[in-house]
Amino acid sequence: MRRLAALALVLLGLAPGAGAAETGRVHGQIVVAVPGAELSQLGPLVAYLEAPAGEARLSYAVPNAVPEMRQADARFEPPFLVVAAGQRVSLPNDDPIYHNVFSYSKPNAFDLGLYPQGETREVTLRHPGVVRTYCSIHESMSATILVAPSPWYAVAAPSGRFEIRGVPAGRYRLRVWNARLPLASRTLRVSEGRGTEIVVSIGAEDAASPAAPAPGGR
Repeated sequence: MRRLAALALVLLGLAPGAGAAETGRVHGQIVVAVPGAELSQLGPLVAYLEAPAGEARLSYAVPNAVPEMRQADARFEPPFLVVAAGQRVSLPNDDPIYHNVFSYSKPNAFDLGLYPQGETREVTLRHPGVVRTYCSIHESMSATILVAPSPWYAVAAPSGRFEIRGVPAGRYRLRVWNARLPLASRTLRVSEGRGTEIVVSIGAEDAASPAAPAPGGR
């Protein structure tokens, strides 16, 4: 009887997962067209997807994962972190001294107060943007948190290659961020179950080559 019931659900399109849209991916190459600039020397490059210009912000489920930026040896580890807007960040203190983690970066400004070794404080970063993070006790401590406008982002490899997986079908604006370079962007469309390949050139008059589905789909 169970087999007959399962078969009936399949035939009716009611089986678990039936009708669910298949996601796509965006992948490609970041190229720097700024005289004297070398990709490997510029620090983190992040490619992320947001709503096209003039459209409402993307709707998504905020990731449950809570990334960590630890305080160890009077440094932030890692010194750079990317999260999606609305995501929590954990900042444990591993040092045998007090720290006071804070940021003046509006609208994500925060101050976690003094706390000792073994304690952890968390902050929810609700707004897209760059969050410069410091310790009020130790002037040498600094870090950067990039709050992306969606969970569809990737930190590019030193070669400039990147891949964003699990992207729902639709129109997006791809942006490439780096602390030392101007933003580059391009509007593209992602299709169900297919890859969209793009080459983004930062500093060039033409921000990117046309986005196109990758040969062979996935």
